[in-house]
Amino acid sequence: MKRGFISWLILIIIALALLKYFFNWSIFEAIESEKGRNTVLYIRDVLNTSWAYIKVPVIYVWQKIMELIL
Repeated sequence: MKRGFISWLILIIIALALLKYFFNWSIFEAIESEKGRNTVLYIRDVLNTSWAYIKVPVIYVWQKIMELIL
């Protein structure tokens, strides 16, 4: 499951650009303050925990979708 690293990197860059464009929010500005740093760390922890719970079903569904496409 190490495929697609570049795709994920591009997706993250696009997401950050969209956040800056639509909401005038920058991750770099957010981590400059202590409160912003804590918020970013909290969001990271929530996302990591959520992914740990849904990783197996999501990968299973994704593989089934890819089997249908390919």
